[in-house]
Amino acid sequence: MAACRVTCGARLVSDWVLAEDVEALTAGHAKQRALLVLDIAAGHLAGGRVEAAFALASPALEAGLQYRSGRIMERARAVRRSLTTASPPRAVRESDVRLPVVYL
Repeated sequence: MAACRVTCGARLVSDWVLAEDVEALTAGHAKQRALLVLDIAAGHLAGGRVEAAFALASPALEAGLQYRSGRIMERARAVRRSLTTASPPRAVRESDVRLPVVYL
């Protein structure tokens, strides 16, 4: 239930979900947590907090690489594609190095 609340709040860019309700991050499998963290990262990115978004997305990306999860990698790619800028910040460039860029 908490994970659904976090996902919905992140997609609606609600600050309350990005600031609290972290109990959802302690439950479930590592793959589910990674997908949830990427939803939260997308919420941060939509709210204009690029550094925070990619700080969260980086460990989730590592989990996707570790588990070889196509869902996690695609969600990470979607988060990255949602940011369009001529000169990305350092956190984004570091993420780009680890993210396979086949579909970017």
